Amino acid sequence: MFENISSDLRRLSEKQSSFRTLIRGLLAQGFQSIIVYRLFRWLKTKKIPSQPFRFICERYIEITTGISIPAECKIGKGFCIHHFGGIIFHPSVEIGENCTIYHEVTIGDKGGYGVAAKIGDNVMIGAGAKILGEITIGNNCKIGANSVIDKNIPDNSVAFGNPMILKRRKDNDIDIQDSIAEVAKISV
Repeated sequence: MFENISSDLRRLSEKQSSFRTLIRGLLAQGFQSIIVYRLFRWLKTKKIPSQPFRFICERYIEITTGISIPAECKIGKGFCIHHFGGIIFHPSVEIGENCTIYHEVTIGDKGGYGVAAKIGDNVMIGAGAKILGEITIGNNCKIGANSVIDKNIPDNSVAFGNPMILKRRKDNDIDIQDSIAEVAKISV
C-alpha cells in the first residue's frame, strides 16, 4: 500500500518538484480519493474487515469529491487523477501502472450486466470519456475527451470521438493532420 501511495505521490509533482506543488497535490480531491481507495483496497487484500467504516468513508469521498472508486477495483501504482469530479468506476475495473484520468470519466459495464474494462499501463483518459463493457485498452494509449469507447484498443493507439475513431501512434505521436482530415470528413 505505501509503495503504491508513494508512486501516486511522485506522479503529482513529476513536472515540478517543489514543496508547494507537493502540498497542493496532497490537498487535491483526486489524491484524497486515491488514498481512501488504497487504504480500503489494502484492507480488502489482507482480509481485514472494514465495514461499515469503509462504506461511510467511500460515500463521504463520493459526495465531497464526486469520485467513486470501489475497493474491488485493481489499480496499479502511479495512478493520477487530474481535475476531480464525476469519476465513476465499476467494481471490476482493472487499471495498469502510471495511468492518468481526467474529470467526468466513467468506466463501467453495459447497462447493469457484465464486467468493465481492463486498461493497460501508461494510459491517458481525457475528460468526459466513457469506457463501456468488457474491453481491453492496451499499453501507451490515449483516449480523447468526450469519447465513447466500446471496442478493444491495441497498444500504442489513440482513440477519440463518438463513434470511436482509432489511430495507431507513430513514434509516440499520431499524425495530427490525418486525424483532423478524418474528423472533418465525418463531420460533413
